[in-house]
Amino acid sequence: MVREDDKGIPVRVALRCRPLVPKETSEGCQSCLSFVPGEPQVVVGNDKAFTYDYVFDPSVEQEEVFNTAVAPLIRGIFKGYNATVLAYGQTGSGKTYSMGGTYTATQEHEPHVGVIPRVIKLLFKEKEQRQDWEFLLKVSYLEIYNEDILDLLCPSRERSAQISIREDPKEGIKIVGLTERQVSCAQDTVACLEQGNNSRTVASTAMNSQSSRSHAIFTICIEQKKKNDKNSSFHSKLHLVDLAGININRGLLSLGNVISALGEENKKGGFVPYRDSKLTRLLQ
Repeated sequence: MVREDDKGIPVRVALRCRPLVPKETSEGCQSCLSFVPGEPQVVVGNDKAFTYDYVFDPSVEQEEVFNTAVAPLIRGIFKGYNATVLAYGQTGSGKTYSMGGTYTATQEHEPHVGVIPRVIKLLFKEKEQRQDWEFLLKVSYLEIYNEDILDLLCPSRERSAQISIREDPKEGIKIVGLTERQVSCAQDTVACLEQGNNSRTVASTAMNSQSSRSHAIFTICIEQKKKNDKNSSFHSKLHLVDLAGININRGLLSLGNVISALGEENKKGGFVPYRDSKLTRLLQ
């Protein structure tokens, strides 16, 4: 099942269910979910069934989640498509774990690394296989905290006040004043990711000692031109989003409304409230 938004862009929804954490097990909690074998469907309790594009039960590893739901999007980037991957859920549901929002280079060979580092690895692997193309890759990393945009790649947060959102008729949404770093290999890109992760706003909750308190968007911009045909070129953009888990600002509420508008068949072609928050404007 593939839904489309009002512009005909595919919107795929994956549900990932985490296992019980030790705190829940010690308190006697039990899972209320069951899964339909061979179908992307989950049953809550005895009779409430929900169907998605993909459903991953608690036993599914990071690699399978990535290969099934994300890898096809990365290959589409090289055909000129834009893409956004985001994790949406409450505090402690596993968003940062799934996205890899705390990744460091020392974890390169560990099986639990999440979406973002796997994207970086696959992106440069695919790039190396396209020897007849020239590439220019740039990355940026920002967080939205209480509707303020902060530049995670800027050595000092002093420039954050200069960041603004503009809409270009040809290029779409642009973020004025945001640092962009040119990268040529996976190591360069991971270094930018690590720098940004060290600057993110986190705090402790009952479920997570390092819970994200901001929405973070790691963006990779790719320009590619065919070496023997300069008129053949693509410009693609990939957003990788790690959302805050608590509804501390209007961004999550707005995003929820956008997801509802994009995902419900009876709202197809209707109004999508992109402009209600900075988060949804940036992902527009």
